[in-house]
Amino acid sequence: MTESVQEESVQEAEQYNTLRRIFLNLLIIAFIVISYVYVSEPFGSISSIFISTILEFSIQFGISLLLFTFFCVLAGSINGLIAGFLGELFFQLAFYESLYLEWCFIIAIFGFLVGIYKYHPLKYHDIKNVFYTLLALIIVSLIVFGVIITIQSIVYTGIVTLEGIIFNTGIEFLLQAIISIIFIVPLLLFLYDIIFAKEEKHVYQMLLTHHPLSASDHTFYLKFGRTKIYFCSRCSGVILGGLVALFATYLTFKIYNIEFSAEIALLLCIILPIPGIIDWGTQRLLLRKSTTESRLFTGFIIGLALHFMSYTYRYYFYTMLILVVYFTIFGLLVFLGHKKEMRLLKGDYDDYLSYEPNNIEE
Repeated sequence: MTESVQEESVQEAEQYNTLRRIFLNLLIIAFIVISYVYVSEPFGSISSIFISTILEFSIQFGISLLLFTFFCVLAGSINGLIAGFLGELFFQLAFYESLYLEWCFIIAIFGFLVGIYKYHPLKYHDIKNVFYTLLALIIVSLIVFGVIITIQSIVYTGIVTLEGIIFNTGIEFLLQAIISIIFIVPLLLFLYDIIFAKEEKHVYQMLLTHHPLSASDHTFYLKFGRTKIYFCSRCSGVILGGLVALFATYLTFKIYNIEFSAEIALLLCIILPIPGIIDWGTQRLLLRKSTTESRLFTGFIIGLALHFMSYTYRYYFYTMLILVVYFTIFGLLVFLGHKKEMRLLKGDYDDYLSYEPNNIEE
């Protein structure tokens, strides 16, 4: 019996770790993609300088290239591959008149290659790894230099000479890599390792978790180096949902020039909070215990609803009515949950008073 219980516990732990890995990788990819698009809007994406000046030689400091490279080394090759392709694709759809798929693949390849020499905690406490990273970035830049020339030669056959491609695109990329990433990224990784991996730390602040240590199962953590920072699961889901909805509606408007429908937004504001109310309410009434996954998911869709609320300005009265109804339900659940807790505590106290210690002495 004991062995079967232990086996079930091991299986549950493995399932939790699998779900956590999937969730974190999706979160990392989404973060890199969203950061890439938002940073590229004011500064230009990695491809901007090469597409806008295909017949000219031009060099500028690549903010997008710097941040993307840094994130890919932290995230790893697969995440860099996917995030690079999606980030560039979304940016092009939103801001370019034509789609240059070859650059989506070039940046995806670059993200994959950069992520191969992946960061791990304490790596840069050995100073020679800083130089190895610098060397790795030089090698990757040379490989991508060859990839760019090959792909551009195929795409612009008969339009641009091979010499023009080598000089105006290939060498241009190499010089931009030298001034933007080759020396700066190793330094940033060194500082990151010193700040977050020098010692193992657990940052558990009520401002971030909203729960004491006794209720730590209501939280999840993000790991930076050897530093674990804990966050409230449901609130984190709300923030993530709001950010994803903001990014999705932003892209939709940029790509299709269509603003989200106020009627659909109002309908979503009615429907989306229901699973969260059920999950939190049944837990508050002590009928069941929520899991980290359910808190994140229900918080996520509540975050979607909060963002879509900004599109319901034409139905301001109905929006306020929806808020009043949901806050009333919330308050009622708090009251009923508190009453039930007090009743259970009173029952335990009565049992304690009825306990006869004389039975032990006899």
